[in-house]
Order: sequence, then structure tokens, then C-alpha cells
Amino acid sequence: MEQTKKSNNKIIIIALGALLLAALVYTFYTAGEHKKLTNAIEEEKQEIASNLDNMIVKYEDAIGENTSMSNELALERDKIILLRDSIKGLKATNYSLIRRYRKQIEKLEADNLELFQMNDELTKKNELLSQNLDSVNTQFTNQVAKNEDLSAENMKLGQKVAIGSILKVDAVKVLAMRERSSGKLVETKRSKNTDAFRINFAISKNEIAEQGERSVYIQVVDSQGNTLANKGELVLLDESTITYSDRTLVEYLNKEVSIISLVEVNSNNIKKGTYTVNVYIDNLLAKSGIVTLK
Repeated sequence: MEQTKKSNNKIIIIALGALLLAALVYTFYTAGEHKKLTNAIEEEKQEIASNLDNMIVKYEDAIGENTSMSNELALERDKIILLRDSIKGLKATNYSLIRRYRKQIEKLEADNLELFQMNDELTKKNELLSQNLDSVNTQFTNQVAKNEDLSAENMKLGQKVAIGSILKVDAVKVLAMRERSSGKLVETKRSKNTDAFRINFAISKNEIAEQGERSVYIQVVDSQGNTLANKGELVLLDESTITYSDRTLVEYLNKEVSIISLVEVNSNNIKKGTYTVNVYIDNLLAKSGIVTLK
């Protein structure tokens, strides 16, 4: 009997030891799994924070472009900075809240995509405007070098009119015309046969100029500075006054416009020499052309 009791106690001790060992093994296993989960959550926190840091850098670059959207971009950047700082302060055990932040960031990225696209489009438009202004500035400088009188006029123009909206004219072609008995006009080089001047030119394409109706004035001047076929007076932007030989109205829609003008003259008043044709648009000299008659 005594022997049986000792045997039972031994079995109980062995069973308790086995249970204790199992409990220790389970405890270490659970702790290990918890450590793995904690590390995974911490890695996700760092990944989210890194993504937000990259977004902040993109916003900083966009803000640095100094577009009209810079203030709006700065507000969005500040929101992202607050969100990043909040995530960095989360405990690694708060996995559900981290997942919620992950979904919030995905939605934020989708919403901000349109904002960056708008900013990119605005930047491209500003670059195009800058290129157009650079081109106009170059033409303006060349004009100043060619004509000292036009230099003073164009310098005053620069103070009154946005350079980018100035309409330009290509080469002005001037032909002296003789009228036959049939009424048909043919080209001539002789002053005594000249009954009219035919002027051809085109207003160049300008994408940033204001659309609408424009008055185009044409002045035919002889070698003495007299205006032929005087039709009236025009006050220029520098407040000087000229007389003109013809006036036409043009509906300008930012595209090239071809113009033909016929200025009739009295052949008895046409002498040998060089005749100058000046084209004025928006009360500003746009281009000149000449013809020499024998």
C-alpha cells in the first residue's frame, strides 16, 4: 500500500513538471510571436512615416515653383506634417489605428494627385508665357537698335502696354500700280504712271494677345515726309500725332491675319524717289516697307 502511494506521488510530480514545461514553452512562444508582431507594426509605422516624408518633399518642391497655388499647397503640406508626427507618436501595439492611418493616407494620395496635376499645368503655362515674353523682348531690343526715334517711342510703350500682348507684322510688301483703260491695275516702277499703292502684309499669330476687333492704320509717306491720300489723324501711344492714308478693321483671334490695302493717289503728285509705308496697330508702329519709283 505504501509502495502504491509513493508511485502515485511520483506520477503526479512528473505530470506537474510536464505541465510546467509546457507552460514555459507556450509563454516563450507567445512572447516571440508578440515580438514579431510588434516589429512588423513598427516597420509599417516607419514605412508610413517615410511615405509621408516623401510627400512633404514633393510639396516643398511644388511650393518652390512660386505659382499661384503655392498657398494652397503649403496648407496641404502642413496637414501631412501633422499626420506624420501623429503616426510617429503611436505605440507599436496600436495596430488597428495604424491600419486606419494607412487607409487615410491612401485616400490622401488620391485626392492630392489632382492638385499636383493642376500645379503642373499652371507651371507649364507660366513657362510658355515666359518664353513668349523673352521672344518679344528680343524683338523689342532689335527694333531699338535699328531706329533711334523708335527707341524713345518703344521705351514709353513698355511702360504702358504689356510686352507680351503686342501684335507683330511680317514684311510689308509695297507695289506701285498703274490703272489701264480697262480699269485693271498692273504693277509699275514709274512715278508718273502710279495711280495707287498696293500694300500686303500679315499680322502674326500671338497666343497671349487679347482677342477682339483691332484698328489697323496705313500711312504712305513720300521722300519729303508728306502723307499721301490723307484720310485723317491718329494719336499714338507716345501722344504724338500722325496722318494716315487708309484704315481697316480686323477681328483678331490669336491667329495670323493677311491684309491687303489699296491707297489711290493722283499720279500728277507722284515724283521720283522712295516712298515709305508705315503700318500702325493699337496706336503703335508695327512695321514699315518701302518702294522706289523712277
